[in-house]
Amino acid sequence: MEYLHNLLAAYNATIPRESRSSWSIQFLDSDFPKYWKLVYSLLERMDRHLRIVEIGCGQGDIISIPCYLGFNDISAYERDLSQAKIASKKLNKLFGKNDIVRPIEFNNQVVVSAEILILVNCVYAESIHTKREYLNQIFSWFEAANKPKYIILECIDDAYTEEDNVFPKCVRVNTKDIENLFPMAHIETFRTYTYPINKKSKKLYFITNHS
Repeated sequence: MEYLHNLLAAYNATIPRESRSSWSIQFLDSDFPKYWKLVYSLLERMDRHLRIVEIGCGQGDIISIPCYLGFNDISAYERDLSQAKIASKKLNKLFGKNDIVRPIEFNNQVVVSAEILILVNCVYAESIHTKREYLNQIFSWFEAANKPKYIILECIDDAYTEEDNVFPKCVRVNTKDIENLFPMAHIETFRTYTYPINKKSKKLYFITNHS
């Protein structure tokens, strides 16, 4: 983990300042976010032959983990073309991977089959008006990925009650919401952020689908 941490931090320092998003700057810090470490720890113990799909890969700091760990069937979707370009260049430079990042929006028109679905630090809230719509969006991605056995999902927790136009209350959920969304699954829950220590409150869910 430490080697990959240092590898990413060194590479990210070469990205032009004007291209660094607010959330990507944290991958220049001496200590990476807890959610990144949790994803590393979860993937480290899994079969390297499992097919991985990440939705909303940003600049590629999460999808770098399975590349580094030796997974051999990985795809990542990022609708922001500039972010996708940065991620693609990063994976090519660090791991020699040229065909992982898809610069398109993931939706029900995408034909893909995953065994591990990663939804971390990805909240597409602009078309969402209710919590039910947000949960339906998550589940629709799960279905579009052919109902993978494993889901690594990080959500903003509804313990965060501050006014926030970027992350409105309709995209804030709790453990019960996720349990109801995947009633046949085994779910492990990890708190990754706590407001006001952090800017938000978040939880990461490791979901093993038994349906």
